[in-house]
Amino acid sequence: MKLYIKAYSSYRSDLDDVEIKKVLKQKYKYNTRRQDEFIHLAVYGAQLLQEKANINRDDELYVTSGVGNIDVVQKTNTTVYENHESVKLFDFINLLGNTTSYYIASALKIKGKNIFQISDNFTFINSLISIYASIKKSKKYAILCTIDVVSKTDEITKRVMDIDEASEVVSAVNYQQFSLDAKDALAELEFDSKSYSLSEINTFVKSTQEEVKFSFRCKAFKSEEKLHVFETYPSYIVNSSVEVAKDLIYIDCHNDKYKIIKVKSLK
Repeated sequence: MKLYIKAYSSYRSDLDDVEIKKVLKQKYKYNTRRQDEFIHLAVYGAQLLQEKANINRDDELYVTSGVGNIDVVQKTNTTVYENHESVKLFDFINLLGNTTSYYIASALKIKGKNIFQISDNFTFINSLISIYASIKKSKKYAILCTIDVVSKTDEITKRVMDIDEASEVVSAVNYQQFSLDAKDALAELEFDSKSYSLSEINTFVKSTQEEVKFSFRCKAFKSEEKLHVFETYPSYIVNSSVEVAKDLIYIDCHNDKYKIIKVKSLK
C-alpha cells in the first residue's frame, strides 16, 4: 500500500519552546476556553498544517494517540471514585475522543469523515491502513493527526507504554495530509498489514541499502530515540525524513512482531 504526503507539520515539547495556549489565542485568535492541554496541542498542530497545506472542505480526518487524553481520564477517576462527586460537564466532554476530532475539524474548516481511533499496538500504521482503505474508495484527501501529551504523573504513561524509567516521555503532535495521487507530493509512504518475525527483519535489514531506524520497542536492535519517546514516534520520524528529503525505512515492534514503513522522498 502507498500513500503520498502532500503536507505535514510537527511539534515536540523537548525541541520546540512554545507556549501553546498563548500562541493559539494571540497568533491564531483561537478561543481556548473549556478545552484542555490535549485539545490545545491537537489544534496547534492543525494550525501549523494549515499554514503549509491546501486543505479541502471534504478532506477526511483521522486522529490517533498512544494513550489518549490520560490526564482527563485520571481527573475523572479521582472525581468519581475518590471524591465521590459527579463528573464535571466539560471534563466529560473532553474525555470523549471525538471532542478532540471536532475541534480539529473546526479549526481546519473541514466537513469530511472524522474518526478518532487508538490501537493497543502499531497505532500509526493501523491508522495508515484505515486511511488507505477509505480514500481508495472515496478518492479524497485524508489528514492524520497523531498526538501524545505527557501526563502530570508520567510514571503511569511509562508503565502503560512499557518505557524504561531512565527515558523521558515528551509531548508531540504530528500531522500529514495524504492522497493516492503522486502529483506534487513531497514523499511516498509504503507499508503493508503484514507482521514480520525477527529472523525476517534481520534478513530484510541485511538486504537493503537504505537507512534503517528502529522503534524504541525493538529490543533486539539499537534505537536512536530511547531517551526521548512517545507512542506515535513513527509519525514524527516520517515527517523528519520528509523535512530533509531523505529516504528512510522505519521498523516498529510490538510483542516480537515487526512492521515496516518505507519513506521515499519525491522532492
